[in-house]
Amino acid sequence: MKISNYILLSSLILLMPSAVQAQINEKSDTVTASLLDIRGINISTDLFGYAYSILDNYSSGEVAITVNLGDKYYPVFEAGYGSTDFTDETFGIHYKSAAPYYRIGFNYNFTNKRGKSPRSSYIYGLARFGWTNAKYDVKTPSMFDPTWGGEVALDLTDVKGFYSWAEMGVGVNVKIWKNLHMGWSIRYKVRLNQTTRHNSNMWYVPGFGNSRHTTFGGTYNIIYHIPFK
Repeated sequence: MKISNYILLSSLILLMPSAVQAQINEKSDTVTASLLDIRGINISTDLFGYAYSILDNYSSGEVAITVNLGDKYYPVFEAGYGSTDFTDETFGIHYKSAAPYYRIGFNYNFTNKRGKSPRSSYIYGLARFGWTNAKYDVKTPSMFDPTWGGEVALDLTDVKGFYSWAEMGVGVNVKIWKNLHMGWSIRYKVRLNQTTRHNSNMWYVPGFGNSRHTTFGGTYNIIYHIPFK
């Protein structure tokens, strides 16, 4: 190897850590600047939850507050109220529950690029942690007990239950007119924890849906954007 080539190669090796560190510092400065740049607040309500009363056996309504940090990061707090009053026609089991639920998390704007003007409409990824403390009633007709024999019926009132879950998904926010936006999201939900009872479990979970390990959900939102100058 020629001396000139050796010197050039050695210089590149020495400069590589500095270049990588410079890129890390640049990205870190960009993220910090975005987190300190509060550009507005979105207040929204989900219309899709109200349609559940027609499409399924439960309904819910919720509102959300979203903070715009640098048109890139969006911390979110969602709160709602879900209810069901359902009787299974086949087995005659009646289940009733109504309770508030909460979610916290963030949205990440995939569309906004550094150095370009922010777009009023964008695609984002989302992550949420949700939970609810709900009470429920369960009533069943008399059924034969295969263990102890005889007829047994359940009549439970105000059974306490806790349920938590995680959500991940994608969504779209579209500007309609001035500060009025609309949007939708698709979410994959995974159960994290639940209260179990020896004689019953939660069948409907406010904010989650029918109790199972995983499920899908969605929102269709009317959004009002309050800009900060």
